[in-house]
Amino acid sequence: MEHLSSVKNSCRLLKFFLQSPSKELGVSDLSRKLSLSKGAVHKMLATLESEGFIRQNPATKQYCLGYTLLELGNQVLKDHNLSEFVKPYLQNLAAMSHELITLCVKDDRDAIYVEKIDSQYPIRFNVDMYRRFPLYATSAARVIFAHCDSALIDELLDEEIHTFTPYSFIDPEAIKTRLREIKQQGYEMSSNMRNVGVTGIAAPLFNANGEVTASISIIGPSDRMLPLKDKLIEQIVGVTREISSKLGYHAN
Repeated sequence: MEHLSSVKNSCRLLKFFLQSPSKELGVSDLSRKLSLSKGAVHKMLATLESEGFIRQNPATKQYCLGYTLLELGNQVLKDHNLSEFVKPYLQNLAAMSHELITLCVKDDRDAIYVEKIDSQYPIRFNVDMYRRFPLYATSAARVIFAHCDSALIDELLDEEIHTFTPYSFIDPEAIKTRLREIKQQGYEMSSNMRNVGVTGIAAPLFNANGEVTASISIIGPSDRMLPLKDKLIEQIVGVTREISSKLGYHAN
């Protein structure tokens, strides 16, 4: 497929502002980054400025992103349906793992499964859609909980902790330690904590602001999941990183 070089260069120019530690860039900086002449860059900037995509600071003569991009971004957020957006990724992950795949979201102080792709195995695990459960209860929920504000973590763990199996977390400090480990390693894997004989592996979805309000998980019988845990972790971390990037997240 052929691309218009002028449009592509303009898109590249705009993306440099996402990567720059400074919110303002000058013609010389952009010329060097784009490997284009200063004259060509100045024309691009002038065109983008005329449509509101770029603004020039009168004091510094440097350029920053314009308000039209903010309007477009808000429209994307308004139109964006996370379930619809991630469903192809869930289907791909299901095809690779052959296990139950879920999309879990944070809703106030709870977690909810809002999308799933069932396993095709005759012996499989199932989850109830749209049923609320505590943020500390499952791998899918804990991987979200690990990225919550510390005040919310303290508040929820100061309340009575509900257990589901003899292996469920009951001690608040043990949960906090687990949350720190999850945040450090970038995923969560647990067995028997919500259902005996079941293992879940989950990874977070980051939005453009670096926030985590959703996760994706692979869930199945432990005797099938555990022998393949390294492969499954690699798959789910790869998928969630790709989705997070598409959502506008840029890791430091």
